[in-house]
Amino acid sequence: MSDFITFRELDADGQFAYYILQKDFPHYVGVIYPFPKKKVVEPSPIAGYNLWVSFNGTLRGNAIPSYNHFLEEIVFILDRMANWYLQQRIIPDYKRYKKFKINDTISSK
Repeated sequence: MSDFITFRELDADGQFAYYILQKDFPHYVGVIYPFPKKKVVEPSPIAGYNLWVSFNGTLRGNAIPSYNHFLEEIVFILDRMANWYLQQRIIPDYKRYKKFKINDTISSK
């Protein structure tokens, strides 16, 4: 069984956005952006693509845990979300994400 699920919903600006939800407590939520958008911690890049997973609170809203090392936990979970999204959403539907692919070809002059 997967550790995450994705859903699409209106964001604060009224635009549809893709979200990733951690199924386990504390149910962190990440949002996919085509640019790095820092909220609480640095966003996690999705390898090979101009896409980032930014922290977007928890399922209960803008609440975050108050135990030690929660920031390190958030960074770890965002990295896992980015890898999971690449493996489970981007690779199986490559054509949909083609426009976000980082061109790794270096042109010589």
